Amino acid sequence: MSNQVKSAAVIGAGAMGGGIAQVLSQAGIRVFLKDINEDFVSRGLANIKKMYDSRVAKEVLTREKADELFANIKGTTRYEDIDKDVDLVIEAASEVIDIKLDIFRTLDKHCGPNTILASNTSALSISQIASVTTRPERVLGIHFFNPAQAMKLVEVIPGVKTDKNVVQDIMDLCATKLGKAPVKVKECPGFLVNRILFPYMNEALYVLQEGKFSPEEIDQKALEFGLPMGPLTLFDLTGVDICAHVVDFLYSEYGPRFKPAELLLVMMEEKVLGQKTGAGFYVHSKDRDRDKNAAKEVNPKLAELLKKANAQVKDAPVSKADKFEVDRIMMPMFNEVMYALQEDVVAAKDVDTAVAFGLGLKRGILSLAKERGLETCLLQLEKYQSELGGNTPAAERFRPAWMLKKLVRAEVHDFDSLEEKCDKKEPVAAK
Repeated sequence: MSNQVKSAAVIGAGAMGGGIAQVLSQAGIRVFLKDINEDFVSRGLANIKKMYDSRVAKEVLTREKADELFANIKGTTRYEDIDKDVDLVIEAASEVIDIKLDIFRTLDKHCGPNTILASNTSALSISQIASVTTRPERVLGIHFFNPAQAMKLVEVIPGVKTDKNVVQDIMDLCATKLGKAPVKVKECPGFLVNRILFPYMNEALYVLQEGKFSPEEIDQKALEFGLPMGPLTLFDLTGVDICAHVVDFLYSEYGPRFKPAELLLVMMEEKVLGQKTGAGFYVHSKDRDRDKNAAKEVNPKLAELLKKANAQVKDAPVSKADKFEVDRIMMPMFNEVMYALQEDVVAAKDVDTAVAFGLGLKRGILSLAKERGLETCLLQLEKYQSELGGNTPAAERFRPAWMLKKLVRAEVHDFDSLEEKCDKKEPVAAK
């Protein structure tokens, strides 16, 4: 399949759609880039042209080769301009389920029976999207990470009816032709990376609310741990509103352990959303954000926001630590990985790949847990659960996944060998 994809279409010419179109075109695939009006299409094509110009400037591509690859892309506002027998369509429209369902109904009518239809959704149900088509076996999720042209990770998400051969074809396409690192993820809210990222980010807000540690302290400890940026810097870069939308969705699906920190809700109310509004946890300007050596300046309004958030909190326990412990924010991430493993959302061997290429933690979350010892990780979670949760709903943020307890009780320390034992088909003795 990977060598058979000669043509593709991308629905949505925004930042994600443009990045995906660039990735496909650079692989020599002919691409139709569609959006709802000419302005959006023109802007998308201009952004892709800038991506290619950047590669020429860095001497990654010659001018001639860049122009040749860019010529693979044709912009349009009409489905009729997309070949009916296009091999693959990737939808990269707004994260609104009704919009996506309407797009897939139209694609199903327009495209030939052999076309694979994919969504770049970061959280919505692939199975629901597939249900409005006549080919659910040829519908799946292909979740690129932003910016698609730079990030190597791709989550490949089958729906409940997706043909396993279609899944393998897309895995091969991503790995061989697109040069990505694909990870197969069972459909669940948030899939893998967003699901494990937001307990970490949300816990950083709870830490900040306690008033003992500054944004710089929290972010610095995350950097020292090995992440490319701290959680509060990531909030500002991504947009507090976008993060709030994801946390709210995960909270509605998974319950109390994803309960949003009060500070997040206050920042939404006050429209303090990060870089896009000039301030979030830090102060932003074009010059400041462009200068990598510029010292960060904490938003002077943050103290007022924290006071407003804490007015909504009743008798919340506070950490007894004198120095900020990075485990406070990393253990919820690790614990969510364990929840995902016990639900068979992902193979253990793929977790560190996803964390490395999706979150930038090169050392790997399971590798680090194994080095430290699973019992130590369990004790840390239980400590935080007792200290910060007690008998309150907050205890759910640190409740250890039962799989972690099972592994510790069984004295199992090697995730790879566990996976091999589980996968091995042992003959059943006759009675």
